[in-house]
Amino acid sequence: MTWLIIVFVVMALIGTIYSMRPSARDRRLSELRLAAIRSGIQVRQQTFRVDAAKTGVREDITATGYTLMMPQPPHGEKARQQLLFRIVGQEGWEAAGLPDGWAWHDLPEAKDHEAAVARAEALAPQLVRLLSSMDDELKMLEVYENRIVLFAAEQKSASAEKYLKVLEGLRLMADELVLQRMR
Repeated sequence: MTWLIIVFVVMALIGTIYSMRPSARDRRLSELRLAAIRSGIQVRQQTFRVDAAKTGVREDITATGYTLMMPQPPHGEKARQQLLFRIVGQEGWEAAGLPDGWAWHDLPEAKDHEAAVARAEALAPQLVRLLSSMDDELKMLEVYENRIVLFAAEQKSASAEKYLKVLEGLRLMADELVLQRMR
């Protein structure tokens, strides 16, 4: 009887210790995020509250954001932080040029709505090409004048190198949009 109790206690201890180990998914995500940090990308868990009345997008987005910061302006010059555009990986009212399941939450800035839609349709092919090259599901993309934030599903096919390549391509697009706006 004593041996039975000892075996039961040892099994309970082993089970407790084993259950504290991170799962294979947790280890994969930590490796992905650490590789992203090492490549210069800032990683942060965030929740974005959608404006359902304005966009038709219904569900808030909670995901890990991979942020690439733009170079700082010269000393004395004010840093620009304005949002250029935002895309969500959900159905919404405005999907100009985007594939099914994606929507513009915030259109690129323009004089009026029709011009903003036209600008969005012009940007969409390049955005779709870049974002599909990351081999991951898009949750949301925010492009500001000073940073780009990519929210992805972090699927098994994801890699920090692919994220960095997409973010660098988006930085070139953002630079061009800022230059166009300054003209």
